[in-house]
Amino acid sequence: MRSQWIRVLWGLACLCLMARAQCAKDNRENKHAGILVTDFAITGTQTVSTTELARMTGELTGNCFDDDSEEMGARVRALFQDRGYFTVEVKSVKFKAGDPLGIPKPVTMEADVAEGPKYKVGTINFVKNRAFPAERLRSEFPLKTGAVFERGKVVSGIDGLRKVYAKHGYLDYVIIPETTPGSDATMDLSFTIEEGPQYRMGKVEFVGKKEMISRLQVQWKLAEGSVYDASYVDRYIETNRDFLPEGFGRNDVQITTDCPKALVAVRLVVDPAEDASRAQAKNVPCEESHDKTK
Repeated sequence: MRSQWIRVLWGLACLCLMARAQCAKDNRENKHAGILVTDFAITGTQTVSTTELARMTGELTGNCFDDDSEEMGARVRALFQDRGYFTVEVKSVKFKAGDPLGIPKPVTMEADVAEGPKYKVGTINFVKNRAFPAERLRSEFPLKTGAVFERGKVVSGIDGLRKVYAKHGYLDYVIIPETTPGSDATMDLSFTIEEGPQYRMGKVEFVGKKEMISRLQVQWKLAEGSVYDASYVDRYIETNRDFLPEGFGRNDVQITTDCPKALVAVRLVVDPAEDASRAQAKNVPCEESHDKTK
């Protein structure tokens, strides 16, 4: 009897190991739970070709996810929006478990979808931009007028705008996107931009033994009073990796902003033993500065 139980437990363990090994891509937050999509079917569509559906189902099949139908619905929605079906409606997502004891649990997934029209790119406009001309901002979007309106490329463009503004000191930059569908199955995009103040480099401090930080100080090229570049710290760490302690990273850099003065102070703790206080200085946001002027 004991040997029979051992065989059963060993079989279950093997199944769990097999399930783990089948995760082509693991998207789970909890690696001790979740689902493995072994098969995926999309129903309800009217105009999508079988080839296109196969490509979409293939992007999720074989991968592991959290056991969350809402999250999977969002992923299915993104699959369609990346192909121009911007107003797609994912009506339901259902799982059918193959082995409820598996870790992750292997499931067959079915999504009922109404895809709606397939949109093409219309106009892309920018409102309230002052620091950069519309042509410069438009170049961040890899979308040509008349091409398929792909959600992923819109997201890529928005991220590109963030990097452009941050590189030129606009740390409080906010973008408000708005989409407007046209009668000819085009989608117009409008971005209202709140740029905020342009920050400049304030004080930079290196904490550590003099012989350790002297060379690092010389290598810091972002001068006090110059326009602050939010990407500079990461580049500095990478460029000077040979002169920094092993394991030094962004957690060892304290960056504080003073919105009223539009200044950024940077403190690099090269040697924690030399640091009297690791407490970060408080950022001074714009809202506090407004209160102080009353």
